[in-house]
Amino acid sequence: MDGAVECTHCRVVMTSWSAPGSPVRYWQCPFCGRTHSSLYGEVFRRRAGARKVGALPPARTPATLPAASADDVRWAGVRASAARWFARLEADEVLNGVGSRTVKPATSLDAVPEADPRDVVLIGLGKRRNGR
Repeated sequence: MDGAVECTHCRVVMTSWSAPGSPVRYWQCPFCGRTHSSLYGEVFRRRAGARKVGALPPARTPATLPAASADDVRWAGVRASAARWFARLEADEVLNGVGSRTVKPATSLDAVPEADPRDVVLIGLGKRRNGR
């Protein structure tokens, strides 16, 4: 098979190799790692993961390589900051024992225990003092 093969998932040219003396050729995407073989021509005919392209594209210069936008870089920083904050919060919960405590809400009034009358304390107004 002449020409280059492109990964239909990542839209990049796949690397190619074959064993010495073997008619079988292999292609692998450098990004997603999908590998295809020349034995399975239907992959290329149906473009199911790989497709033939004409000649190899010219080598790219660093200026033409795809780069992350300023918005992508900013959001990556926000996600990293949030991940650090959540990790610190979890570490504090473990340190304070909050994470190990689970409180189950009562599902019905039958599950709520009744108070013992000996534990009930009556709170009332104190005697009023003169001058106050």
